[in-house]
Amino acid sequence: MGFENRYDGIEEYAIQTIKCKARQLIGSAGFTESDREDLEQELIIDLLRRLFKYNPDRAQRNTFITRIVDHRVATIVEERTAGKRGWRLCTASLSDRVKLEEGGSVERLEAYDLEEYLRQTGRLSRKSVDRLDLSIDLRRVIATLPPELRALCERLQSESVTEISRDTGIPRGTLYERIRKLHDLFEDEGLSDYI
Repeated sequence: MGFENRYDGIEEYAIQTIKCKARQLIGSAGFTESDREDLEQELIIDLLRRLFKYNPDRAQRNTFITRIVDHRVATIVEERTAGKRGWRLCTASLSDRVKLEEGGSVERLEAYDLEEYLRQTGRLSRKSVDRLDLSIDLRRVIATLPPELRALCERLQSESVTEISRDTGIPRGTLYERIRKLHDLFEDEGLSDYI
């Protein structure tokens, strides 16, 4: 959406307002000239989504358009400057090359231990070796369970107690008793660390 693009079907006032607001955003909140087209697109899409709500009894069309665009600009800036985003904290790209202690270089992304990162951010709770051990131990114990408890174990991996109850007709209270029994069996097998 550069300066040369045509906007068939969109009124001139809306186009000029959007271009002006996108231009004003450049240089603030971390936006650069390369973001201009994306900003214009986002503003146009938002305006087109909301234009059907225009009520001529409440305001002039140009006022409505200005308000829609202003609100979206405020939201974009708020999202961009939110504490989590930390666009000012980002000083390097994952595509930058970094030198290795052993010599040579790789992209920064390749230098990070993804598993360690996932554990530090809480997305993984165990190392891959521990997860493999857990998987083996769980399969061994599940294989020894009575059929009804084995089936419950398998279903609990992807369904809630309510869904299982609704599907099987077994009361939730009964299912919770069976889950307690599973809990005790796993504990007896030395898997209490995993429960």
